[in-house]
Amino acid sequence: MQDNKINNAGYRLLQVLKVLIQKPLSVDELLSIAEETSENSYRKELVNKYINTLRLLNIPVIKEKSKYYILRGIDNIDFNESELSMIEMIKNSLPQIQSIDLKHNLEEALQIIERNFSQKTDNIIKLKQIEAAASKTNGRALCDESIKKFEKYCKEKLKLSLKYKNTLLNQIECYSIAPVKIIYKNQKAFLIGYHYETNSYKEFLLSNIVEAHQLPQISTVNISGSVTFKLKNRLAASYKLKEGETIIERGDNFIIVSNSLEDKDLILKRLIRYYGNCEILYPRTMKEKMLKLIEEMEHIYD
Repeated sequence: MQDNKINNAGYRLLQVLKVLIQKPLSVDELLSIAEETSENSYRKELVNKYINTLRLLNIPVIKEKSKYYILRGIDNIDFNESELSMIEMIKNSLPQIQSIDLKHNLEEALQIIERNFSQKTDNIIKLKQIEAAASKTNGRALCDESIKKFEKYCKEKLKLSLKYKNTLLNQIECYSIAPVKIIYKNQKAFLIGYHYETNSYKEFLLSNIVEAHQLPQISTVNISGSVTFKLKNRLAASYKLKEGETIIERGDNFIIVSNSLEDKDLILKRLIRYYGNCEILYPRTMKEKMLKLIEEMEHIYD
């Protein structure tokens, strides 16, 4: 488990390095990038850790007007043998990554790093056989034939009847869903499905789906399960739309966004971080839940 955390943190650090080379970014923007390949929400302290790590590698990261950027083209990066082994491990893992965008970003970031190895780093590579760091990550899910099967179900747009193993409760649960798409988190494949009983989107770990049968009915997705929220000030200008999100109104200092795909608990965890510049408009239950969480937080830190 610890190895997996280190590997995933390495992916996110490379993502941060790549985007900082391209343009200045705020803490919120960097945090959003770090969360794109993770199922977790993070505090802003995570960005400080990444920035400090890059600076320890002699990469000149500068902060100006609340945004970070790299002062000049990176060069002469020193890596030790252990760090080079981690880079080799990431390179060897690339063929297993199903997300085309993530794979492209990692390949580009690795190319930038390798072009700027210091002479000291080049000498280590010449004198020693660098072995890829051992990884306990199970990549089986990424190569499983079941992925192709469920991708086919999503394209055919027929309802699915699922039997799903809930590992927390140690029981089998039954669902009737509209299959939407396959996503990947921490090298695991998930089916996103619209659950008709709760009018919400759910994630199903593919390896926990015991049975799946197509039904003769065409699957329809009820967009009443969407969440609408308002972003204000600088966040409105810098916000990067997630999958399933559309801007339904834009003003001088705000945008109103509709999210029709993300799990409601996950979107609440993400939006509460912006609560000073974010207001949930719909549904009312989500709005009330966010206000209650904010009140609890203010009571704790008062």
